[in-house]
Amino acid sequence: MKTIAAIRAAWQMMVKWAKCHPWTAFLLATVTLLVSIHFFIALFVPPSKEKVWKEIQVTDGMSFKAIAGVLQKEGVIRYRGYFELIGRLQGISRRVRVGYYGLSTNMSLWEVLDALRKGKIIEYEVVVPEGYNLYQIGWTLSGTPLVSDPQQFIKLVRNREYVRSLGIEADTLEGYLFPDTYFLPKGIKLEDIPRRMVQRHQAVFVDSYRARAEELGMTEQQILTLASIIEKEAKVPSERTLISAVYHNRLKKGMRLQADPTCVYGTKAWVTNVTREDLKRKSPYNTYLHKGLPPGPIANPGQGAILAALYPEQVDYLFFVAQGDGSHYFSKDYGAHEKAVGRYRSAKKKAKSAAMNTKGKTVSTKAKGAVN
Repeated sequence: MKTIAAIRAAWQMMVKWAKCHPWTAFLLATVTLLVSIHFFIALFVPPSKEKVWKEIQVTDGMSFKAIAGVLQKEGVIRYRGYFELIGRLQGISRRVRVGYYGLSTNMSLWEVLDALRKGKIIEYEVVVPEGYNLYQIGWTLSGTPLVSDPQQFIKLVRNREYVRSLGIEADTLEGYLFPDTYFLPKGIKLEDIPRRMVQRHQAVFVDSYRARAEELGMTEQQILTLASIIEKEAKVPSERTLISAVYHNRLKKGMRLQADPTCVYGTKAWVTNVTREDLKRKSPYNTYLHKGLPPGPIANPGQGAILAALYPEQVDYLFFVAQGDGSHYFSKDYGAHEKAVGRYRSAKKKAKSAAMNTKGKTVSTKAKGAVN
């Protein structure tokens, strides 16, 4: 109540003063109105109606005053003083994110300040799917302005000194480049791209995973190697733990894993089909020729495949064969497996024959139509 009374009293005094000094009061009111209009224009009216995009780089250690100078020079803001004043009052001047900003000459000063406050720098969305190997990731990155040549990335992630600098005790970063959607800022250094992916892996592969790996008598590297094979083999996510069980059981019995994807690792970035010749290819990764796990991962597994490698299904399966729809048929012994393979080949042959017959009928119908 006292506050309201004080405001009322002050207002009455102002009215009384204005009545005694009408011209002075009019002049003050006019000046106040003009200043308010100017402030409104400065804050909400863009410097130009024309939309011209400007890339403004904010570097590490750059002062807010310097940022204002660049923005004014590029025609993004008109009133540098207002920009600096409001930026400091709102605390924006103390925490501008480093990077490239895409700003337009038809943005208001308020919109420019808001972009800086939110750190809306130019970023490129890079999707790394589960099961991609380092070669595929390199080619994916080369499709953005971030990496001009995929070999730059591939060479870096295969550099042992660089790999060790990230705390990874391996020859390459294969298996440690965690599949995810990454938003990479324009101007990011090449060496910082794999670093982000490794940091994501380290956030996922927690101590409880390492403890479980020790229970299985395996290292993190071995778990990732097995998980990468599971990732490449499993087209149906629910089968990951079953496929994992097959490989765990084979390892315990000293059997070769005979995993098709291991035969073609390192030959090409993308391989759709594995041929009989691929199965004979001399490579330390070829599990048809060598017992045990390959020397390292053949791809970068997601969390689901990693968990499957750590927690296989408790079953006695030793074999599995594709059924043509992405799923597999699992068997405990070679005899049952051979029968499953026979059924698959027979079904495949029938499907091929039916497709050829359908194609022949289509061609015949077209021919008759042409004659008529």
